Amino acid sequence: MRFDKFTLKVQEALQEAQSYAGSLGHQAIEPEHLLVCFLRQQDGIVSSIINKLSVSPRQIEQELVRFLEKQPRVEGSAGQVYLSGRLNKIFDKALTEAAQLKDEYVSAEHVSCRHQRGKGRRSGKNFA
Repeated sequence: MRFDKFTLKVQEALQEAQSYAGSLGHQAIEPEHLLVCFLRQQDGIVSSIINKLSVSPRQIEQELVRFLEKQPRVEGSAGQVYLSGRLNKIFDKALTEAAQLKDEYVSAEHVSCRHQRGKGRRSGKNFA
C-alpha cells in the first residue's frame, strides 16, 4: 500500500495506532485502534464531524478503549504489528473513493467514512 498517498494526519494516526495496538499486546492494527487515534488528534476532522452529529467523541473513544482492552493479547512477543484485513479493506476503499473524487490524497474523512460504511464494524453502533 502506498502510504505516501495519505495525508499527514492519516499517516500520524496510523503510526499512533500501531503503537497503541502494540501497547495493548495486539498483533493487528484494527479500525478501532485507528479511530481512537483519530479521535485523540488535536484539531482533528473526525472529532469535528462527530460533534456535528451531536455525538460525543469522548464517549465514543471511551467505548472503543473499553472494547479494545477486552480483546485477546499476545504476551512475551516483540513481533511485528500489522494491518488487519478489515483495516486493509478500509484503506483500499478509501483510496478508490479518493481517486473517484479526483482527490490527490486520502484524508481522514475518506478513511472514517469508509469505516462507517463497512460491514461488520464494531464501532458503528456509536453513530446509530
